[in-house]
Amino acid sequence: MNHRQEWQNSCVDEALINLNVTALEGNSPSDYLLYSDALPRRNDGRVSDSILRRYEHTEQGGWWCSGVDVLTGNEDLWGCFKPNSPRISHDRHKPIKYEHPPNAPTGIFALRVPLHLWQDIEQSYHCDLTTEDINEQLPDLGFWQWVINHPNIPLFITEGAKKAGALLTAGYVAIALPGINNGYRTPHDEFGNRIGKSRLIPQLEKLAISGRKIYIVFDQESKPNTIKAVNTAIRNLGYLFTQAGCQVNVITWLLEWGKGVDDFIANKGLDKFKEVYQKALPLETWKAQGLSQLTYPYDVEVNRRYLGELAIPKTAQLIGIKSAIGTGKTQGLEKIVQEAIANNQKVLVIGHRIKLVEQLCQRFQLPYITEIQNYDVTLGYGLCIDSLHPNSQAKFNPDEWENSLIIIDEVEQVLWHGLNSDTCQKNRVAILKSLKILLQTVLETQGKVFIADADLSDISLDYLISLTGINLKPFIINNTWKPTNKESWTVYNYPETTPKRLVKDLVQHIEQGGKPFICLSAQKLTSNWGTQTLESYLKKQFPDAKILRIDSESLTDPNHAAYQCISQLNEILFNYDIVLASPSIETGVSIDIKGHFTSVWGLAQGVQIATSVCQSLGRIRENIPRYLWVASYGFNKVGNGSTSIPNLLTSNHRVTQLNVRLLQQSDLEALEDIDTEFQAESLLCWAKMAVRVNASMIYYRESILRILEQQNHQVYPNTKVIQSSRNKNNQNNNKTDQTSNQLTEAIEIVREENYHAECQAIAQAEELTNQEYRSLNKRLVKTSSERHRLRKYNLQRRYCIPVTPELVALDNEGWYQKLRLHYFLTIGRCYLADRDTIVAQKLINKGHGSLFIPDFNGCQLGAIIGTMEVLGLPVLLSNNQRKLKPVDEDLQTMAKMAIKNRSEIKTILGIGIAKNSSPITIIRRLLDKIGYGLTCIGLETVAKKRVRVYQVVLPNDQREEVFKQWWYRDENCPGSSEPWFEEYTIAKSNLSQNQQEGSKNYIQLSLEL
Repeated sequence: MNHRQEWQNSCVDEALINLNVTALEGNSPSDYLLYSDALPRRNDGRVSDSILRRYEHTEQGGWWCSGVDVLTGNEDLWGCFKPNSPRISHDRHKPIKYEHPPNAPTGIFALRVPLHLWQDIEQSYHCDLTTEDINEQLPDLGFWQWVINHPNIPLFITEGAKKAGALLTAGYVAIALPGINNGYRTPHDEFGNRIGKSRLIPQLEKLAISGRKIYIVFDQESKPNTIKAVNTAIRNLGYLFTQAGCQVNVITWLLEWGKGVDDFIANKGLDKFKEVYQKALPLETWKAQGLSQLTYPYDVEVNRRYLGELAIPKTAQLIGIKSAIGTGKTQGLEKIVQEAIANNQKVLVIGHRIKLVEQLCQRFQLPYITEIQNYDVTLGYGLCIDSLHPNSQAKFNPDEWENSLIIIDEVEQVLWHGLNSDTCQKNRVAILKSLKILLQTVLETQGKVFIADADLSDISLDYLISLTGINLKPFIINNTWKPTNKESWTVYNYPETTPKRLVKDLVQHIEQGGKPFICLSAQKLTSNWGTQTLESYLKKQFPDAKILRIDSESLTDPNHAAYQCISQLNEILFNYDIVLASPSIETGVSIDIKGHFTSVWGLAQGVQIATSVCQSLGRIRENIPRYLWVASYGFNKVGNGSTSIPNLLTSNHRVTQLNVRLLQQSDLEALEDIDTEFQAESLLCWAKMAVRVNASMIYYRESILRILEQQNHQVYPNTKVIQSSRNKNNQNNNKTDQTSNQLTEAIEIVREENYHAECQAIAQAEELTNQEYRSLNKRLVKTSSERHRLRKYNLQRRYCIPVTPELVALDNEGWYQKLRLHYFLTIGRCYLADRDTIVAQKLINKGHGSLFIPDFNGCQLGAIIGTMEVLGLPVLLSNNQRKLKPVDEDLQTMAKMAIKNRSEIKTILGIGIAKNSSPITIIRRLLDKIGYGLTCIGLETVAKKRVRVYQVVLPNDQREEVFKQWWYRDENCPGSSEPWFEEYTIAKSNLSQNQQEGSKNYIQLSLEL
């Protein structure tokens, strides 16, 4: 193939090829390559014979490419030669595809750009292309100076000259590096030790103008080592561009679409590339999403529909299994468990959901922890990670598991549950200590740990290895199987902002005889699209249909048809026409029945993590159509919502220091020996998983659709109504809108009826004594009436006033959190230190002197209240009749402080403040934290300008009565306004006015710093 054809196959413009690519043969390649003065030469100046022999293969011909030296504007001597007959490298024993000038500084491919492409690019970015810009004789030189002069033009960085040519042809300004690590240099001494900071090569420094957008467009890879190398190069290069003030984004696509960007454009076309370009991720977000990758080298790589028998070497101790959902991971583990039991080796199964661990135990023929009498653990058992500590029902002792077999299925979710779930919060330090000792005990005594997950990543492996404290090489099994086009799902994606059309189509599907399996994000009656609301709505629409609701309540209600049904789903579901499932069965369940369900429907509101949504769609193994609506943006972020690990950790450490300093003012003795640096490896794993979750929440819909595409499922936009409406008249369009509105109203009516009935039932429930509460609260199985009694008891303890339906509704809306802040910001301020001391003491005692700082920061209120005080919220509350104008000097000062410290405020208060936020916007956000509002009451003229005037809106919710009860309890026993106070008794430690001022001053100083 000649060079012109090769470049044209990469979608490069012919005129661009002619300007930059030359065919060479004979001695010509050496003339282009061997120009460096640093090469060894003979006395007559000729390059040494050894060098000539090394490059004699170039005499058989090939092509040469070079561009423009952006530093001088002249023709660049540096370039690359692709020989027709490449030589073999001595170290890697592979052909060297491209030759670059030896002993010469590495450059970039800034290709000469023909005039017509230049003009196309100019029109795309609306830059003024003047006559001076265009040098009629050498337009290529003027092009790059024009790019340097216009930092508003994005710059694409790729690897390889042909790829830069393809992007330039497509209308994108692109330069190419000869290798992924050639965009920067790191100084080293003669021994190879790093002696300075990395920096961009001079050519990139000239292009890296502050404010310019940079798009990194490297190849998509499949081999673990190559993926790791490419990711490292992107991080390093992106960091240096960021330091230069550039906005760095990373473009990625599916490997199946093409390895390099030129292959991608050739295979999928320019429209598809434009689509992925517009979805390019900011560097930090890309780094966070990249944490889902597995780059450990594979010991066994197979491509099987079913994983089958696992051949594990006896020497392997930590075994990781990555295999898609429905490929028989659990079945593969069954034989391993059976062999262990036959050899009298104890087996411990760890999960994150009770029902799922019970089902695993049933398959492994092991008891769940609640089935063991007198803790006879001869064979082992299964438990949730919540119980992995000495004070649990399991009375777990990690030292008892020498030479055991540990199974952690769905390991990514199990670890995240252990590190972040509310149910583990009180005992998290004890759980993490037990996990660490367990791993060390098992591996030091020649036991084995099996972890399995369809989404197994470096994070889990890194974390577990770090807990062991030894340099352990895991044994990795990677099943690369993906469904073929015949086996893959057909997924119809609903692109609207609400799921109304999906639900309308669902109803129509049922009317036509369809039997759907419906995956939902929520179960509570407060949600229009939760399991309980949709169950009631569908029962009204289809009174003769058999409907089963599966969620955490129905699974544990002995009076419900779904009670303990998980282990028998394949038998039970045949009896139902419609099934609604919450995330309670998003993982670990295989529904293998065929010929019954006709479709799977998914409604993801932004609560579950992206991988969980995809897994829930896969619970039904049969290949039937999937219909999916996903919120464009998720709201279940972690911490301050950052996608940067350093940002998330640094902000947490700063808030920890602030909270500790505030507690020290209360003379909390336990703080003297407190360990706020408990298990750095656990904190790092939490941060990695947190930023990964946050990144998926920012691009929620795209993240989920991308995972489905990576799994080789066929995703189509379900735009039937949108497309057909273009060809219909306004009357039909109005009819469609009317139908959607009627559906929404009908569902809202159902929700209101159910919700009102639920609130009434709670308010009218029979009261519990303290002893009855403690007994009932420990039980896993509860009827609906028992749940109502528990809820009423908790509300009574929480608010200290009679429980009414209105109070239940207010509590569902987050009233308690708002009241608590308002109380401690005002009349309860003198008891704040007591309250925070009690909570801190509780965590310290549970952790035996250690704190897991995300939990510690999440339960302290001192920094929140102090920040609100510094921003002047109490002053506004004390003068709520004041007319507020955005031009008021004190409000302007407050806004400047808030904007300057918006990162800290985001971490402490959870309030996002933009750089251009107005004082009124900031005040509104602050007032919302305590349930107050702000309303416009008119206009006034200030300095000849008309400005809006606002006033604080006081809520009419009778919170004063709650405050009176809280104050009375705190006055008699400080801290007792917290529902959990009865667990602890502490001495009264009133906070003096001077201490209050000291706290406020310390927060003021912290924000300013």
